[in-house]
Amino acid sequence: MLIAVGLYMTYFTNRNDSILKIEKYIWESFANEKKIGLLTGLSGMALFYDKMYAVYKEDVYLEKLESIVEKVNNILEKEPTLSSLCSGLAGFGLLLLSLKNSSIEIDSEYFEDIDVILLEDLRSFSETDNYDFLHGSMGVAMYFIERCKSYKSQNNISKLNKFAEDLIHKMNQNFKEVLVSETALENDDRFCIYFGIAHGVACYLNFLIHLDQNFDELTSDITSVIKTGVAFLESYKRFDENSKQYYPNLLLIKSGTIVGSRLSWCQGDFGISNALYNCGVFFNEDRLIDEAKMLIKASCQMTLEESLVNDMGICHGSGGIALQYYLASKKYNIDFSPEIEKWLDIANTQTLNYKSFLSFEKGEYHEENNLLEGAAGLGMTLLTVENKIDTKWLEFINLF
Repeated sequence: MLIAVGLYMTYFTNRNDSILKIEKYIWESFANEKKIGLLTGLSGMALFYDKMYAVYKEDVYLEKLESIVEKVNNILEKEPTLSSLCSGLAGFGLLLLSLKNSSIEIDSEYFEDIDVILLEDLRSFSETDNYDFLHGSMGVAMYFIERCKSYKSQNNISKLNKFAEDLIHKMNQNFKEVLVSETALENDDRFCIYFGIAHGVACYLNFLIHLDQNFDELTSDITSVIKTGVAFLESYKRFDENSKQYYPNLLLIKSGTIVGSRLSWCQGDFGISNALYNCGVFFNEDRLIDEAKMLIKASCQMTLEESLVNDMGICHGSGGIALQYYLASKKYNIDFSPEIEKWLDIANTQTLNYKSFLSFEKGEYHEENNLLEGAAGLGMTLLTVENKIDTKWLEFINLF
């Protein structure tokens, strides 16, 4: 165990009662939940119950897990669905591949049916340059990376290699063009390049390194594109007095306007730090590792008001900040226990002592039970920072 985690364990207050409050809220919301997503719906709730059963060994959690999986399967049989990691079939497939403690028996034909659907979407997304991790082909590829570990289908391996080859070729030919996305802005300057871990440069860097480390049959070399990505990121490094961060959220293409980041998972220095650290390990380059550590240390000075945090979610809330400090503690061997405690105390206040789970979006609050922005994510965060479960599930949000 790393020193930082040991120090943290002596500092941290056990929040077992809080986890049970979160579980109660999630189950009360189950009957009305119709979305199947890993990050946005039932599949994320199922992941939470899989971990609850692994930790507490109570059959009631296994029964709830099985009920959720059955409900998702029934929805898939009756309704069309998206294929994305965030909201659709790729995320559900990843959930099924990750189940370790369930009595759910999944026959090979079920996964083969998923393969057929997702291979077609992997191809179509890539052909239209929709490589987005949450909503496009990188997220679908995450399913096949995990699938190929246990099922060596030559067709799946070949198609995943074709996807990787095309992506890496396009990025080596015109790195910036692949990165261009459309924002929600309603004007003629709505095309942009994101920088963060959810949709931007850091997202591509982490995904490609994950692919290289976890797909043994990979035939493409990621070295050149990783070098290009790091250089592109660093060319935009400058401290912003407003956001109190070194890297922006996005660059508007037409005007060249730089838009600052908030302190969060989805954008800003946290996710970029994680990606730069992984690049530093990949290249065995201490400079990048030191840069990653500097970014996290600098964030410790930020106040709640400066952070622009308004809720408890993983995406852009206090839970996600605590989670990333915890991961940094493990990776960087630095004691961030005061910061973890600070942001979990904020989450406690925001949830009225883990009784109300509100997500803030477009200026309004609404109740949320899901993994990315709601109660399931906060529950997974508490299980993680108390060392009850490991951090592998963070791969679902592009952190490792």
